[in-house]
Amino acid sequence: MDVIKKLNDLRLQQDMSVYRLAELSGINQSTLANTFSRGTTPSVKNLEAMCQALGITLSQFFAQDEENEFLTAGEKRLLDCYRKLPAKVKDGIDKMIDMIDNS
Repeated sequence: MDVIKKLNDLRLQQDMSVYRLAELSGINQSTLANTFSRGTTPSVKNLEAMCQALGITLSQFFAQDEENEFLTAGEKRLLDCYRKLPAKVKDGIDKMIDMIDNS
């Protein structure tokens, strides 16, 4: 697993700048910039702080690849698209799914 690529993908999916990730995680901006530009693997402590800032747990960070192993190509595409949506649109989709699920 490429930890740096995965972190960067998660950050970009949320339209989050390195500066904003630094603010939310409490990690120095230059440390994060070096992590992404030089490919320096973060410490577990920093990785956990970044995950928290990205709204996931450390275990979810590592489990996502395992979960995606069993998805079809179409399911992976759908999940990737959903993750890129703004929160307001996700809320609307969630309501639609609830209506379908309850019918």
